[in-house]
Amino acid sequence: MACLFKRYGSWYAIFTKNYKQKWVKIGKVTKTSAKEVLIKLEAEYDKNRFGIVDEKKISLSKFSEEYLRLSKADKAKETLRRDSISIKNLLRHFKNINLNNLSSRYIEQFKIKRFKEVSPRTVNIELRCLSHMLNKAVEWKYLKESPFKGVKLLKDDKKPARYLTIEEVRKLKEAAPLWIKTILKVMINTGIRDGERRDLTFDDIDFKNRVVLVRSSKTRDFRKVPMNEELEETLRWLEKNYISPNSDKAVVRKEHQRKYVFCNKDGSQVLKIKNSLNSACKKAGLKGVTPHTLRHTFASHMSMSGNNLDVVQALLGHKRITTTMIYTHLTEDHLARGVEKLKW
Repeated sequence: MACLFKRYGSWYAIFTKNYKQKWVKIGKVTKTSAKEVLIKLEAEYDKNRFGIVDEKKISLSKFSEEYLRLSKADKAKETLRRDSISIKNLLRHFKNINLNNLSSRYIEQFKIKRFKEVSPRTVNIELRCLSHMLNKAVEWKYLKESPFKGVKLLKDDKKPARYLTIEEVRKLKEAAPLWIKTILKVMINTGIRDGERRDLTFDDIDFKNRVVLVRSSKTRDFRKVPMNEELEETLRWLEKNYISPNSDKAVVRKEHQRKYVFCNKDGSQVLKIKNSLNSACKKAGLKGVTPHTLRHTFASHMSMSGNNLDVVQALLGHKRITTTMIYTHLTEDHLARGVEKLKW
């Protein structure tokens, strides 16, 4: 299968397959040592040839650290954040179990336990994360095969996306403090995700061509969203004025506050708005509203205004039209109501 060859004082192992040779340098060692290395190389060659894997013992906790570290180059910040939360919940259940002791039975137990605690959608997000981790464990030679095989995701009944009506938007604008009101105006007029709102800079705003460049925190892509009158007015005002989070007082923007559209006093990004939005919604008497509801509001009203789904898809930055299809029923309902108004 392989033979030894000495060249310029170094030993080489020569493997031949399909009339092609592969040289593996062993080094300047004795012939006895070269033979010992050759035996190990031949064994490794056979394992690769027949798909045999020597499992490395590692805990799920240690492997998850390696998984997250090596995922940084391939995944967006938002995906990494979601994976970190999923892994935290996985480790809370599996504790410090060795990777090769993980079985489909243990995974099914986790699925049942989590189903009692959170929504099916959340359970499925955590299960998908675990499945991807175990596939990587196979790829990186920690496992022979993934124990996830045969484990099914939970059935998740799809519900219509929650969006704000025009009246609800009006109520929220009246109840919200000034800084949340400006965020509300920007998000419902662009359909940006909360992560995209966080990363929005004044360099991304083109007043001349009346467009906002949105850099996706999820897909690492970008898209351009045209400005309407309210959006342009709000952004021009924000360019000159600064409002501190949870404040109603506007002051002139300082130099260090001119990067991010929504920033803290020190110029850093405003990371979370959920609690402040909840307070405003409570005051306005609204329930079930999250930052993502503002994105649904933009998309829903775009659909109900008669725009084609491919237009909505482009503005939202969806990679697949199937993702945008959740707004189809709104288009149909709106058209049906239009026909109902016919006098005859």
